[in-house]
Amino acid sequence: MDLTERIDRRRSRSQENDLIVDRDALNPAVHPPEPVGRETLFEAMLDAIDPLFDRAVPPNTYVWGPPGAGKSAIVTALISALESEMTGQRPFYTATRSGSDRADVRFVYLDARYANSRFRIYRELLDGLLVDTVPERGVSTDALEERITSVLGASETVLVAVDHLGEATTTEVSELGSFFEPFDNLAWLGIGRDPPEELSMPLPEQQVHVPAYTYELVDILTVRGSRGLSQTLDHAHTQRIAEWADGDAHDALAALFVAATEAEADGATRLRDAHIDAGIEAVPTDGVSMGQVLALSDNETRVLEQVLDLSADGDERIDAVAARIADQTDLTEGTVKRLLYELAQFGVLERRAVAVSGATNGRRPSGVAPNFSARLFATLRDR
Repeated sequence: MDLTERIDRRRSRSQENDLIVDRDALNPAVHPPEPVGRETLFEAMLDAIDPLFDRAVPPNTYVWGPPGAGKSAIVTALISALESEMTGQRPFYTATRSGSDRADVRFVYLDARYANSRFRIYRELLDGLLVDTVPERGVSTDALEERITSVLGASETVLVAVDHLGEATTTEVSELGSFFEPFDNLAWLGIGRDPPEELSMPLPEQQVHVPAYTYELVDILTVRGSRGLSQTLDHAHTQRIAEWADGDAHDALAALFVAATEAEADGATRLRDAHIDAGIEAVPTDGVSMGQVLALSDNETRVLEQVLDLSADGDERIDAVAARIADQTDLTEGTVKRLLYELAQFGVLERRAVAVSGATNGRRPSGVAPNFSARLFATLRDR
């Protein structure tokens, strides 16, 4: 962002009296085109795919690290830059190479939260390679595999990045290798959280570890706060959020976004201590990411919205919650109950024991409560 843009935004804020001027800059589910503080890791990623610049297929690579470490931000930025530079037949420069003008390399990014089966991965991969629309129904997985083989041909190489592997609803890293094994001139980057030693599979040829943020988290909040807010973020507030988030950029940005939303609702033109308190309080420890919540199916989202509208906090039995939601929707009580249990299995909802009077036999009944920032979800839903 240049100085002229900063001045224009301040002038706009003075006219509209808005504290938040760019919600995407604060949204933890949105990744910037140039992530902050990860220059060394970009070089490690370029080293991993280095054979591409010599017109060869690189080894498969597993990129791993804890939640909120910036894995998705790094990979999406890398794929975007590679696609822009190399498929445009312009030299792509690294720290060690003078460049390559290779034009027969393709780059595709897939999100396993959406492409969560062999069929969906093949379909989304093919959709990324073709201009024509790829049908979602009436075609078999084997037919998609044959089409991919035909599209790749003998001369084109494809680098596929598959993000968010190993979550409750997504493909495992071990499955990825078998999915892409039929394609000789395809290499993949698998992005997940599990350390390589915990994978029940032969390890990919290469691994890149993305550690949790340390001091960089203050820089991330400062940079994205300067883009998202009309007023400069107080350093003490930035430091406090970063220390609380303990290296997790998702949680840090979620807390900042909620704090800014609370301040705006109060009519404040800058963040106060109370707003920071509210932002931190609104983000559960060890909760699921907002990206995972936003990737839910339509019916799962409808049920989740009802859970929030009912202010369910785990003190009401799942049966009772399901009955109340069924009364407000066209879903059956049995369907709602199944979806509630699935959302709890995914970690989106947290199951909590419900207090009962008197002696009980067997398992105590349970209720459900959100395991994510309901305040942030409501803000994104309202928009």
